[in-house]
Amino acid sequence: MASRSKAGYTRLPRDYDDDDDKYRSSYRDDPRFRIPDPEPPYGAIALAAFLAVFGAFSFVAAWLHFTQQILGKAQAEIGFTILGFMTFTPGAYHVYLAYGCWKRWPGFRWDQIPPL
Repeated sequence: MASRSKAGYTRLPRDYDDDDDKYRSSYRDDPRFRIPDPEPPYGAIALAAFLAVFGAFSFVAAWLHFTQQILGKAQAEIGFTILGFMTFTPGAYHVYLAYGCWKRWPGFRWDQIPPL
């Protein structure tokens, strides 16, 4: 006869009543179905912060070109505005998601920020 394993396993508690086989608690309390918190994607958050800052500086450069504080090519502010919009919008959105995850607001998860 084989000896018992010394792995130290424990039996999970039974969640149902033996008399009528109806579950007393739901599956959300079952430790087998708990999903561990993922690690924050630090690289994606750093890229998002860089994009938000770069987009803000592009908007400032566009305004300085528009008010002719900086001399350069004609209508360079259009390019800076488009560049600022394309970089600031996703950067600010992902920074907002990261802040919500960090503050543990309901509905915010680290899975919503795509990793690099």
